[in-house]
Amino acid sequence: MSTVVTTEPASEPAQTEPAVACGSEHCITCGDDGEPMTVVRVDADRGLALCAGEDGARASVETALVEPVAPGERLLVHAGTAIARLQAGLEGVLA
Repeated sequence: MSTVVTTEPASEPAQTEPAVACGSEHCITCGDDGEPMTVVRVDADRGLALCAGEDGARASVETALVEPVAPGERLLVHAGTAIARLQAGLEGVLA
């Protein structure tokens, strides 16, 4: 007696939400926005800066993508990483 096994291709599940495209208002990975922050202190040896948000909250930020940085500079920070410099006096405009 022989056994025959057949497989049928799995059907694609219906997509319930539209895919997020590049250029949308949020990060396509996590949905967060970048946060403008001001550099307070720099630790160049470790590639970090202590930065303050508009609400006064401080956070350690990785600066490798925008080095060198100096106290007083404005950075766009996402997920603990500075991803761009902001032009002085022009919030939302990347330098």
